[in-house]
Amino acid sequence: MTYTVEALRAMKREHEADCARNLRLGKSRDLGAGLFAIGPEIVCTGDIRNVSANSWTLHLKHFVVGDVHNLVTLIDEFAKVTDEAKYILSGELGDGRTLSNAPNLTKQSDGYSLLCPVASSYPRIDAQQLGSDWALHPETQDLYLDASKNIARVSGLDALPQRIQSVLSLQRGESPFDPGFGGRFVEYFETHRDSPWLGLLMKLDVIRQAAIPYKDVLKRQYTPLQCVTRVNNIELLSEAPTNNRLPMRVDFIVQGVGPWQRDLSVYMPTEEQMAKRAALRAQIAPLLR
Repeated sequence: MTYTVEALRAMKREHEADCARNLRLGKSRDLGAGLFAIGPEIVCTGDIRNVSANSWTLHLKHFVVGDVHNLVTLIDEFAKVTDEAKYILSGELGDGRTLSNAPNLTKQSDGYSLLCPVASSYPRIDAQQLGSDWALHPETQDLYLDASKNIARVSGLDALPQRIQSVLSLQRGESPFDPGFGGRFVEYFETHRDSPWLGLLMKLDVIRQAAIPYKDVLKRQYTPLQCVTRVNNIELLSEAPTNNRLPMRVDFIVQGVGPWQRDLSVYMPTEEQMAKRAALRAQIAPLLR
């Protein structure tokens, strides 16, 4: 039997959708199979073979983003890599670790074995310790007045939805202080919009912001999501943004709270808006040196 190109492509899409769905629901035919990110340029499917206080050992099967050459480059040039790009993320665990040293790669008959030296889990704060901030109206996302006619403020656990939404809405390249800071939702949406991997890649990006510490311009170090200890799931509630807003349901474990779910609306700037902000950042950058 012969197949047309269109039929083969449809079969490939269906297979990818089935794999991604099984990974997301924990029903992969290979128990323990999941998705891993090793730094920002490599995403693989595979299994967790061993976890200790100082290392994670992975069995890598299929490269979704990047390839083995990217992995070898990361190992060879590890000393030159920025601290924020030295990490390992597990979709299965909903958690990640900073790489404390270069990984060790071993070729096997059914893939690769990767020994990752890791630092301890970075400490998070209790949600009740989130500081005070201006409150944003849940519908308009604008400042508003409270019952006393003052600009409303929010803190502690009440600030958590706003904190998460603000962090996930800042895209990489938007910050004038650090172009590498921020999420990759817009980038993944452009490159994987019609792919079943989109939601899973977004989940890995949220795990990164929950688990991997960042050092700001004041040299303070913290994880961007601060109090999220595990990312159980990210569910996209729409195939495309409406008025630059992409609705999603997040399922987290939050320190001091436990299981925590919420429907959020993440801001997704257009390609034109991103270009304008990049130009503005280029103008501001010399003033910040």
